[in-house]
Amino acid sequence: MAVAERFVNLDGQWAYIGQPEPSNGYGVIFLGGSTAFVSNNSSDWHEDVNKRALFNALLAEGYTLGYSNAHGANFGNDKALQDIKHLHEYMVKETGIHESVHLFAISMGGLLALRLMKNVDFVRSVAFSQPLLNVKDQRKYENDYIKKNHLGMDDPMGHAIASAHERDYRTVDTYIDETFALENLALAPVPCKIWHGTGDENVPAEINALPFAALRMKHKLPIALEIAQGVGHDPNGACYSDHHGIIAFFRQNEQ
Repeated sequence: MAVAERFVNLDGQWAYIGQPEPSNGYGVIFLGGSTAFVSNNSSDWHEDVNKRALFNALLAEGYTLGYSNAHGANFGNDKALQDIKHLHEYMVKETGIHESVHLFAISMGGLLALRLMKNVDFVRSVAFSQPLLNVKDQRKYENDYIKKNHLGMDDPMGHAIASAHERDYRTVDTYIDETFALENLALAPVPCKIWHGTGDENVPAEINALPFAALRMKHKLPIALEIAQGVGHDPNGACYSDHHGIIAFFRQNEQ
């Protein structure tokens, strides 16, 4: 299999595009976590052996891949939303893939996926790995942990969201309620599947994946959930090593 790989600068953000030959005509856009990056010649998905394995598995199945730096730790902000729109437009124009694409979102990338599901019409399906989805409850969980363990930190998630979204911290409570209400973001009619672990203490499934799945089931929206027993917020790829399952999920949404 031959793969044409390029790193391009789209409106100030580096992006990676990998196109296999032959191509199956479908694209997958990756949405990274808080430590994600794309440079002019690499990315975290290239440098981590477990992440790269998923890249290779998807390329081997003919998927064209796209991955933007998307302003780094963006917490789903408007700039990142535009970055993905620009990447999508470039991929469709330059590689000839189908206009509707799959998303693969990991950790913080879950927030950007939710906003894309609500704000664009080119999302075919979304695969989530250990995602951050429920900002309000996740923030409370983190602040309770900080207080209980006397860590001396002042609402790091609230400050991070205020900074990423260019908001006055004094208004961040209202902004989170208006922008990240799970009841609104969870209800886009896009097929979703989540891979999460019961041992994730950073982004617990009980706060994120399970309430999201419950809301979608309540409203009869397509949702599937794979729970890995004892797996934490895993650096070894347990929540994205199910290459067959991820590919099968994408395939079933190409009918």
